[in-house]
Amino acid sequence: MKKLISILTIALLLLGGVAIAGCTGKAETSPNEVKTEETQKSTETKVEYKDTFILGYGKDHKLTGGKWGIGFFPKTHVLERLVEYDMSNDKLVPGLAESWEIKDGGKTIIFHLKKGIKFSDGTEFDANAVKFSMDRLIVKEHSLAPKGCDVIDKYTVAIHFEKPGFFNLAKMAEYHLGIMAPTSVNPVGDPNGTLVKPIGTGPFKVVDYKKDQYAIYEPNPYWYERNGIEPKFKKFVVKIIPDEDTRVMALRSGEVDAISDFVHGGSAYTPRNQLPLLEKDGFKVYKHDVPITWIIAFNYKKSPFNDPEVRKAVSLAINRDEIVKIFDNQVRPAWNGMFVPEAPGMKEANIKYEYNPEKAKEILKKKGMEGLKVKFIVDKGQGDQVLVAQLIQEQLKKAGFNPELEILEGGAYKQKRDSGDYDMRLYYIGGPHRRFYLRMYWRFYPGCKWSAYESEKVGSLCKKILENPEDIDENVRKKDLIAFYKALYDEMGVVPLYHDIMTAVMSPKVDAPSPDKFFTISGEPFFAEVGVKK
Repeated sequence: MKKLISILTIALLLLGGVAIAGCTGKAETSPNEVKTEETQKSTETKVEYKDTFILGYGKDHKLTGGKWGIGFFPKTHVLERLVEYDMSNDKLVPGLAESWEIKDGGKTIIFHLKKGIKFSDGTEFDANAVKFSMDRLIVKEHSLAPKGCDVIDKYTVAIHFEKPGFFNLAKMAEYHLGIMAPTSVNPVGDPNGTLVKPIGTGPFKVVDYKKDQYAIYEPNPYWYERNGIEPKFKKFVVKIIPDEDTRVMALRSGEVDAISDFVHGGSAYTPRNQLPLLEKDGFKVYKHDVPITWIIAFNYKKSPFNDPEVRKAVSLAINRDEIVKIFDNQVRPAWNGMFVPEAPGMKEANIKYEYNPEKAKEILKKKGMEGLKVKFIVDKGQGDQVLVAQLIQEQLKKAGFNPELEILEGGAYKQKRDSGDYDMRLYYIGGPHRRFYLRMYWRFYPGCKWSAYESEKVGSLCKKILENPEDIDENVRKKDLIAFYKALYDEMGVVPLYHDIMTAVMSPKVDAPSPDKFFTISGEPFFAEVGVKK
């Protein structure tokens, strides 16, 4: 009887299974068959990419080294830094270091390093690699080199500096302080050794290089594994194309898959007035606001521009809204002040530049300077800046100046710039976010080689922000930044024109992250996740 009940139960269960299958309208399939169908469907929809991605770029990569080390592109794609700078919060955030301690007012910083990270050659990232990188800057007498570096243990280093202050931590996010493997040089680990090739922890691994022609990279498998990403190319080729129009033509012809601005900022970029045309023709145009401000810099050490009132007359003559029309409004007019509105303390400074050519005329008349002759120089090699200079020339004429515009070849421009044979020139302040404090130092710190303007008040505020131990506190620093911005404005040290952008333009076939994810925290184009669809 029990046997009969068991047989009936099994039969009923089998009939129930058939009934359930019939009710759902699905044919019976095994789990293996379902997986096979899903796998087949996945295979059919999987995107295939070309083995090689080709980028057109305006600057050589200097992979055998130079005065400032390797080029800026490999500094962002081959090397990584201990920290990165988040300008929106005015904070340094972890990079290769997971945390740090600031000692003696910033004269010593102890970095606790992340563990389990490998260089692209498989060697381990540790404190010895950091010491090697710092010692190499020291023996090369790099302008940003620290005073010294001590290994505390395998994953802890102490980096020492000559002066105290917040600037020491900010510098650690700078391009030049990227960490290289000791195996990058011969003899291995010798800070003064010959650079064979840069080996870093970033997404790119150096394969081949020919000066002023190309650089070839492969994916660094350790970086991709660490970040849980699969590379979409086997080789990343960078073709060096110095001329801006030729780079655009190479993109349009399909010779390259993308073109990108020089990540340093200020030169070798895609002409801004060509971006709308490229976008209209179906190219992917990625743009990112960065703290680069183009300015009028004066020869402020001699008459007439040693007078702040005359400098103010120039500022009153400039219609910044008209200037950005040259770029089809791709960039922002700098009415708010020297730095971008996102810069720490900039909005709170509440600075507003004015356009009033009639007031400019009144200043010149009061000074007895109607029809003042102004020697205005510009570099011929930067087409956008020539257009800006020509417009400024017309605006200055309307305000009572007599500007003589000299459009010069690069060598002649530099000669006149360095000798002081000019009254006004176009210049830029800033760069990607990581350079915010560095450009403040280079443009306004007393005695700096690349100064845009110096005065006792502006210089003392610049020094305080960078070197006073109290300014390590972000609240103190913000107050001093506001005072610094206002001092620059009150003295009309320079005339801000517009805030620039960082761009990358790609073929419609390029698969890339969305623009908000494509640029690094510092605003540079970052090509680790791109691919060209077949």
